[in-house]
Amino acid sequence: MTIIDDIFFTVESTASLRIVAAILLTVTSITGTIFNIIVLFAIIFRVNKKDGFLKICCLKSFGNSIVCIGYLIWPVPVTFLNDYFLPHMFNAFMGQLVGWFAWCIGPFSQVLLTSNRIFAVFFPHVYSRNYRYAPSSFGILICLTLAFIVFIAFFPEGCHFLYNLQYIGWLPEESMCTSVRRVIFLVSMFIIVIFTTFCGILLFLKLIADSQSLAMTDSQSSTRRLQHQKNLLQTLVQNGLILVDTLNTTVTYQVFSLLFFQFITLAFSMVFIRTVEGFIMIAMNERINKGAKLLIGMKSAESSQSRIGHTMMVWNASTTSAYQK
Repeated sequence: MTIIDDIFFTVESTASLRIVAAILLTVTSITGTIFNIIVLFAIIFRVNKKDGFLKICCLKSFGNSIVCIGYLIWPVPVTFLNDYFLPHMFNAFMGQLVGWFAWCIGPFSQVLLTSNRIFAVFFPHVYSRNYRYAPSSFGILICLTLAFIVFIAFFPEGCHFLYNLQYIGWLPEESMCTSVRRVIFLVSMFIIVIFTTFCGILLFLKLIADSQSLAMTDSQSSTRRLQHQKNLLQTLVQNGLILVDTLNTTVTYQVFSLLFFQFITLAFSMVFIRTVEGFIMIAMNERINKGAKLLIGMKSAESSQSRIGHTMMVWNASTTSAYQK
């Protein structure tokens, strides 16, 4: 059997497959950690006006960061060493933290993000109203509470979500508890997917309608509409990612018999999609992008270059004027 067969065409865990899997997880987890930490800190420390949409993005990056860092703490070293070097309960704790608490924040926050855009698009007067307590803050609190309840409720022995070296992925223990949990999970994810997909279609149609409407004469209104469209597009892309992630976690990985493709659709997909989400929030959201540049010092450098260029232009103009006189 060649090394290619050992990696791509085996139904059992091999040393070659584990090394490739560990390398993929390491690179992706580090990249995802960087992207999502930048988003989190940029929103907290570098964005002055934080509306509901940005607060929910902050929540999402928080959950994504836990997933990415959690991979670096447990699955990556375990896969490299081919050994559970810490007690069973640590595996159980990391499974609950990464596979339930942090993972659940993704779909829950996507429901909040989609709801935020639905109200902004179809109920602008309700969305723009001043509230004593922001609805988005209540939504974030509910999201974190639900994720924590799931984290605690499935902690008893027999309910654990464990990293399995044999399958190089997170898998539940076989028990009545996990069977009941699987049904609850599937029903919940089915409802979330239907809601976000239906709302996503409505938002997509609205995005097309807006793009075909006549351009506004007021530049400020045009700027607001462009920002609004970017937020819509970001929400739609993230809806698609959550749909793919949910399908991979519940259905897709079971389609494949070869272990490498099970790894790609189960363990790798979980961290890869969080990495892509972090990149999308930086690339597609102008306010997060500006905050990220300020955070890493790019904005100040750009401003300095701009000021130098402006000074040089003024100096050249004054020199030319003096020469002409």
